Amino acid sequence: MLLIALLFVSSTLAADCQPDGDHAATCQTGRCETVGSSEICTQCRAGGAPIDGFCRPVGSPQVITAGCTKGDGTALEQTAATCEKCGSEYFLFMGGCYRTESQPGSEICTAAEGGKCTACKTDSGLFKNPAVTVSLGSECVLCSDTTERDGITGVKDCAQCTHTSTSGAATCTTCKAGAFSKGTTCEKCSNSCLTCETEATRCTSCPEGKYLKATTCVDISGCDGATYADPESQTCKECNTITDCTACKYNATVSKPQCTACGSGKKVKTAIDGATTCVTVASECVDDYHFKADNDAECTLCSNTTAGSTANDKGIANCNKCAKANSGQTPKCSECENGFFFDRSSCTKKCADNCATCSAETAEDKCLTCKAGFFLVEATKPAGRCIPCDSTQNGGISGCAECTGTAGSLKCTQCKPDHAPIELGCQRSCEDVTGCGGTAGACDAAVVDGSGNTKHYCSFCGESSKFPIDGICTDTQGSNTGCTNHICSYCAQGYFLYMGGCYSTATPPGNLMCKTANSGICTEAASDKYFAVSGAAKTDQSVLACGNPLGTAVGEKTYVGVEGCSQCTAPAQLEASGMASATCTACGEGKKPNKSGTGCAVCSVENCRHCRVDGVCEECSSGFSLEGGKCISTGTSGGNRSGLSTGAIAGIAVAVVVVVVGGLVGFLCWWFICRGKA
Repeated sequence: MLLIALLFVSSTLAADCQPDGDHAATCQTGRCETVGSSEICTQCRAGGAPIDGFCRPVGSPQVITAGCTKGDGTALEQTAATCEKCGSEYFLFMGGCYRTESQPGSEICTAAEGGKCTACKTDSGLFKNPAVTVSLGSECVLCSDTTERDGITGVKDCAQCTHTSTSGAATCTTCKAGAFSKGTTCEKCSNSCLTCETEATRCTSCPEGKYLKATTCVDISGCDGATYADPESQTCKECNTITDCTACKYNATVSKPQCTACGSGKKVKTAIDGATTCVTVASECVDDYHFKADNDAECTLCSNTTAGSTANDKGIANCNKCAKANSGQTPKCSECENGFFFDRSSCTKKCADNCATCSAETAEDKCLTCKAGFFLVEATKPAGRCIPCDSTQNGGISGCAECTGTAGSLKCTQCKPDHAPIELGCQRSCEDVTGCGGTAGACDAAVVDGSGNTKHYCSFCGESSKFPIDGICTDTQGSNTGCTNHICSYCAQGYFLYMGGCYSTATPPGNLMCKTANSGICTEAASDKYFAVSGAAKTDQSVLACGNPLGTAVGEKTYVGVEGCSQCTAPAQLEASGMASATCTACGEGKKPNKSGTGCAVCSVENCRHCRVDGVCEECSSGFSLEGGKCISTGTSGGNRSGLSTGAIAGIAVAVVVVVVGGLVGFLCWWFICRGKA
């Protein structure tokens, strides 16, 4: 999910989970940790257990597969919140079971055996517990963990450390971002700093919206005089990075600083791309794109019509290349800017809208080259037409924003904001054409349509003046007055809150999730692909997809879906704090629900109704009983109880008949022949 809050301060023991992170609903308050690049939960709400850092319902296939049990190996209680022991394929760490093969386990441990880690990954902010006797699950210790484990502790807010003695605190070598080293401890930076060094107010980087000036964070107006506010580095940079520049400002349109005044008798020279330099006009100004104003007063760009006070010193509208023969004369254009047709030293006539250059005014089939986002077709005259890169009927690529080549050999270089690049082109990734304003991770509100396909809508809008209504970023809130500054916090009558946006029950995609909403709360799900959340307030997410394991919180109560589940019934309403799972009734991807409905598993056992975990049956279909991991016919429905195939049974029957008939024939022969001789 989108982390609106910046991950600049890593978690310490008893740290809050990221408010919009994956663990916000399912993890106990203050029980998240950051290991390497991963946030993990170390204690779930009652009824869940941490598996690979995520809270899974007790009794789910994930918990069973991980061998997550009580310390004596017995099954967890339904109110459990942690694991005390893990299976041989996993290792125990801070109350959860992890695998070394994948994150986040691979950021903790590189080798494990018998349910415990045997080699800690020490470059991820951990150290190997050097105690003489190490308790299970404490083999690796976080540098920031201040809880005593076998007489060993880390250091609060420490990112990297060493520990060589058999007791006591680690030696911190690097503090976490947002803290600075002071003796043997790490202390927090001032709120005015994002990061700092040697003292709390000596900033080395700044919070969003502030800029670093020396060791202080200032507003954009604080970058005055001979500095400019650089948005990329969030610092006040010196104008003298442009040689001889004495004053400058940042131009967001061209995404670079521009000099506004020069020293040493020089003048500003502005390039076509907006870059500026300070030049001696007499000797450094003139090129294809610039000319000297009279008396070397300025260095003027060919297209700059606002320069100078006379026609001799002004540029020519839409002109790319020009020349001025002598002082006192006007410049003459020799080439137009993209999109304009050169006609007798003038660039007033436009090419067709999609053309960059053309051989005739406004004609769509007279393009020589195309603007960004278009490609040339029918270019045999030699001019042709410029077609949008995503025009599939003309050989374009679906979802493509910019491309190179021509029809038949086209390559997409950039996808549209609502598409993501794939090997052969672009794939629809968001139902909002702007990609929710281009903010990474913002299009993560998943909705399952009537055909079972998952579509993605906005949970956050990149522009602060917009917010998600029916999954699309808009600046029109209508009756949804709870929508401001990127997101919605509550919804109007007839709407309901879902993953940061307000959705109507009357139109798609809202009516695919919720049938009835009252006072901004979904009270009845639209189908068994979703369930209404018990006791939700209008500021809570009141409907959830059956397959959403991250869940939603209602105060101290958490309700979760089941990973891989396609149909379910709603969880029972909790009477106290804890975690309750939906009961899954159907799974996708060829899986089946387990008996309790808390998980989906691959169930390849013939005649098995529910599998406990992948390939392990726990309940057989009607007319069959579970024996030795197989489902054997009870004989009550005409089945064979032996478990043998029909062909095998037929073969045995034929053999029996042959033996019986052979024996009878032999006996008759003996009776008539042998007895006759007697």
